[in-house]
Amino acid sequence: MYGCWKKWSKIKGDEKRSIGFCRKFYERGLYMRSLRHMKLYSQVAGNRMYRRRVEERITLQVKASVQEKKNEQEFLEALIKELEEKYRIELRKKAILKN
Repeated sequence: MYGCWKKWSKIKGDEKRSIGFCRKFYERGLYMRSLRHMKLYSQVAGNRMYRRRVEERITLQVKASVQEKKNEQEFLEALIKELEEKYRIELRKKAILKN
């Protein structure tokens, strides 16, 4: 009778231990899976935020350089008009002096 009970309790004990091990293994797998997904999400979210910041910075730099070039172009056009006007005045003076 003791041998039968010992055998039966060994089988039950093994089942409980294996069921407990399997349950802990499964829970640990879920935990690790959730950590992996959280890391991936945070990395993707971080990359998106970094990309957005870089795009904003580049956009601001491009807008600033475009505005600077427009101002420079307007200044040069005004300078050219002024020099053309001075050249016309000089030509008139020369024409007047020849006559």
